[in-house]
Amino acid sequence: TNRAVAFQYAKGKGAGTILEIQTGMIDRGAELGWLSLYPHEAELCFPPLTGLEVVGTRVEDGILVLAMRLNLNLSTSTIDEVVGKRKKVVMGMCDEAKKSIDGDTWDAIFRELNDVSGQVKVVVQAHVE
Repeated sequence: TNRAVAFQYAKGKGAGTILEIQTGMIDRGAELGWLSLYPHEAELCFPPLTGLEVVGTRVEDGILVLAMRLNLNLSTSTIDEVVGKRKKVVMGMCDEAKKSIDGDTWDAIFRELNDVSGQVKVVVQAHVE
């Protein structure tokens, strides 16, 4: 949040880059100084599902400055919502299929689907964690 401090850090070894982020009232993020080990650094935490859009670039004092805008998409589904919707669709298809399959065959298919579902859930959880 302090321009001079950002340029000081960016002038270190290697190619320096500064993200100059424009924020609004909704997407400005939460101030973390009250719980930070370094409160003088004025850290911010942006809301979940916040995207960064580059709106311009320039070079100042040999440092690449990326002008950015935050995009907070409040209508984007979370992974849990997407998985829940997909599960509902698949279960609906299964219900329709069940109507045309005998009981023993259906039970075998359903057991196989549950096994695959459990494996997919483990993979998704591993990626999230």
